[in-house]
Amino acid sequence: MTVLPRFLSTLLLILPLLLVTGCGSDKTEDATAVTVSASSASLDIGFPERFITLSATVRDTDGSLLPNATVQFNTNLGSFSATEVMTRTTAETGRGGSNDAGNGVATVRLYPGQSAGSATVTAYINGVQTTTTVTIAGTAAEPERPVPASISIAASERAIFVAGVGQMESSTITVRLLTSTGGAAQDAPAGVNNVRVSFVTQPNGGELLFGTQASGQLVQNTKTVDVATSNGVATLTLSSGQLPGVVELKAEALNNSGTSYSPAIQATISAMSIASGPTHSIVLTYPRENAIENMGNGIYRRIGGLLATDRYGNPVADGTVVNLGVVDSVLLSNRAPQINYGFSSTVIDGNASTTSNSTLLTDLTNALFKSAVITRNNTSRFIEAQDRVLILNAQAADKSRFVAALPEQDISLTTNKAYLNTASQLEYMIGASLLGAQIAGVDPAKQELVSGQAVTSDGAATFYLTYPANQNTIRAGCVDPDAETRFSPQGSAQVWVVAEASASSATTIDNQECFNYMSPATITETTGQTAIRGSAVVQLAVEDASSIRLPFMNISTSVSYGSANTGGLLVTVGNCNSGTHRMTDRNGVCRLPINVSGSNSTDIATLSLSTIEGNTLTISVTSP
Repeated sequence: MTVLPRFLSTLLLILPLLLVTGCGSDKTEDATAVTVSASSASLDIGFPERFITLSATVRDTDGSLLPNATVQFNTNLGSFSATEVMTRTTAETGRGGSNDAGNGVATVRLYPGQSAGSATVTAYINGVQTTTTVTIAGTAAEPERPVPASISIAASERAIFVAGVGQMESSTITVRLLTSTGGAAQDAPAGVNNVRVSFVTQPNGGELLFGTQASGQLVQNTKTVDVATSNGVATLTLSSGQLPGVVELKAEALNNSGTSYSPAIQATISAMSIASGPTHSIVLTYPRENAIENMGNGIYRRIGGLLATDRYGNPVADGTVVNLGVVDSVLLSNRAPQINYGFSSTVIDGNASTTSNSTLLTDLTNALFKSAVITRNNTSRFIEAQDRVLILNAQAADKSRFVAALPEQDISLTTNKAYLNTASQLEYMIGASLLGAQIAGVDPAKQELVSGQAVTSDGAATFYLTYPANQNTIRAGCVDPDAETRFSPQGSAQVWVVAEASASSATTIDNQECFNYMSPATITETTGQTAIRGSAVVQLAVEDASSIRLPFMNISTSVSYGSANTGGLLVTVGNCNSGTHRMTDRNGVCRLPINVSGSNSTDIATLSLSTIEGNTLTISVTSP
């Protein structure tokens, strides 16, 4: 009897606890509907401590109020906390007790935060949700930022180009005033400029700084600009001038009076550069002293140089590639010298034409594109594909082309690329390297020769013309076309160099090069005569420093007489090889007649014979 009463007593104590536990279990999964309401329709960010109460009412399937259910709240504006930004939170529905929001109701507080607008508040539970809208009015009072502790300056472009060349010619400069923690420092009072940006280093080619002052006025200067920040940031523009070079800028923070802090708050940005523009002009130049090198095996190499500049005369950027080409045989031209093919001759009228966006070069006067022929290597050579088409007086972009295909018409020729300009009165020539000329340039980075290409350094580049050096080729392109008889037809042996800059239309063509000889030239009397009595024919030969006979070399003569000359000694010099000039023949030889008259055999004259860049040969002459 004693055990049972004790059991019943214990059971009576446990049952209330079980009932309490059962009533407090989570009922979220039983929720089927939720509504939300606000204690007020608006808040004001001017009163950050004030709040409204949002109430979510939850019901189950039977429509009964549902306690102990968790509701999720979120908002796109305002905060569920007065001390931090909180846009998501949860609350549990009450059971109708004195300390909760009411049976089936969950509540949260919404504070205005720092931004005005329309807040959409959503209450969500078990897959169902509802929203309400709260207006948040007013303007937030922005806390005053501290004065700057440091300043930074940055550029959007570290490398720009000189102005007016179609390349990037400006850079955005961003200056930031920073607090000790790295945040944005305060702006200056209204009307005060609080940042000064100045050139420390510049090319002085007309560079400009642009910026907006506190007054709202856009200003520019070649040395320094004062501007105002907005939210601690000032934006300026650096524009290039006409000269390349290095740019260094200094930014300084100014106080509320627009003067420097003490100590100064400054920062610099260096390693900015203004580069030259694309190649606008190419000039070829050829030294005379020690310019030719004997490579052996009958091959000479002559040095040349080029200068490449932009439109302002600045040296182009290092590494600019200049493409090179050479022509040593002209197949057809409408400029001097005239080429006589036997069946016809070229007309020297310079009247060819091009049409914009057309690949045709037209020459109605000559009409020889299909029939022009020269002889090289004992073979007839007509115009072929890949021959060069050079127009001397065309715009740079149209100066150089290649033959695209064998000519199909006498009056026109198809080139590999359309011409950009419509032009007439054009002087052209079509040619190729058929005598052995080669051209190569120096690449400073590789320290070696590159065929058909030179690379600039400080706007200059070096190239070499290599050519066969023998009696049959030496001085090709150097000789007056009327005298040159080694190449058929006469006038076809011409040496032209073409230089074209990559990435621009700059092109130059010149004929200053030729298959020149190595100095000094030496003139000798091949029979060994050093003195003659009476009239005679002297046998002369002219050779270069490598003993190559030099054809078509002019020989200068002069006669000096002894002081007495009592018998009227007279020495006259004829022309070489019974011709009309004192010039060596194609073999480098001159048979020169010397006519002597006078009555006194003791009279003496001295005949001096010389050639350009050579020695002087003297022969003693006496009366017969």
